[in-house]
Amino acid sequence: MNAYRATRASILFLAAISLPAQEYRGRIQGAVTDSTQAVISGATVTLANVQTGVSSTRQTNEQGRYLFDLILPGTYTVTVQLTGFQRFVQEKVVLLSRGDITVDAVLRPGDIREAVTVTDVAAQVQFNTAKLETTVDSSLVSNLPLISRNPLLLARLDPAVVQSDTAREVEPYFTWAGNRQEIGGGRNYSNDLQIDGSPIGIGYKTSYMPSPDSVQEVAVQQNAIDAEYGHSSGSAITLTMKAGTNEWHGNAFYQGQYPWANAFENRVFRTINLGRTHMWGGTVGNPVIKNKLFNFFAYEQWRKTDPNDFLNTLPNDLERQGNFSQSLNAAGGLRAIFDPFTTQTSADGRTITRTPFPGNIIPRSQQDPIATQYIAGLWKSNRPGTGPYNINNYYVPLPIR
Repeated sequence: MNAYRATRASILFLAAISLPAQEYRGRIQGAVTDSTQAVISGATVTLANVQTGVSSTRQTNEQGRYLFDLILPGTYTVTVQLTGFQRFVQEKVVLLSRGDITVDAVLRPGDIREAVTVTDVAAQVQFNTAKLETTVDSSLVSNLPLISRNPLLLARLDPAVVQSDTAREVEPYFTWAGNRQEIGGGRNYSNDLQIDGSPIGIGYKTSYMPSPDSVQEVAVQQNAIDAEYGHSSGSAITLTMKAGTNEWHGNAFYQGQYPWANAFENRVFRTINLGRTHMWGGTVGNPVIKNKLFNFFAYEQWRKTDPNDFLNTLPNDLERQGNFSQSLNAAGGLRAIFDPFTTQTSADGRTITRTPFPGNIIPRSQQDPIATQYIAGLWKSNRPGTGPYNINNYYVPLPIR
């Protein structure tokens, strides 16, 4: 009986980092007759990574058991051989992050050059933990459209995950989004966020967000009761990064959005949607030393303009010249402008009085030259205002970059 458990290593810029990985346990039996079996010790068990060619070898013990530990997620082939028996080959052993794999082998008497090959995918069974977990594997991560480009939000494929962000806040540069997910009934802002087993959370926020093209798997744990997850309310989202293989592989992309191709932002005012996006990036993985050392590089850049608007109150043409003779207060009366040079204080110091400017007009001689230049540079109102104050008399679409 075999069990395999792992988290995953990532190889970036020629640097390999191995993290707590999965285990692979097993038991080998040999057929004595068609109806009886005996435990076989001393059999050679080889676990080979299909993508990288890296392999590990173990010998079965006196109970016919073997164990592989610290193994990276990926697709493996298990080969068992012993002199006097046919080789046993199990293909398509797909190991997910922190998954458990069991492969039982039965060796039959015969020539070792002969092989019994099993091509069915090996079942994954959790032996070493009581947590509930959902893993989004590499095929889903690569093929599912992700408009937010935030790989942590792939956790929403788990039906126990509820996202509480607005549409704009889910993009990767909004560092709140990854932790604003309620997992298995837990509160948001209380999840462990990890990349290859290393925490990436700073308080409620996310410190680093990788490109989705560099992510191999997304694991969601609803009740991470293992000792290694002790800083949350019991849930975790773990990203497993891709690595290089013996083959050159990668991708490149560009996505553009232009105002001339956008629909109107506001059909009443016929304002143009100023949304503009330039997004590009790619990945490349390759061998440095075949079957031993690999490189993986990922890059992504955004240049984004979000449509927005600006609504405010600006002085009208008369007020820009210092003429407030038609400026009203909330009660509909004249909004008096007082001359500061007429300030008088009563003898007891309790009363201060000022005299309004004649005609409620500030003389040019008393207008500050810097303020005059500043007002001349202001936009002019472009719409009727509201109420006595003539508020909100200026509106314009305003892109945010």
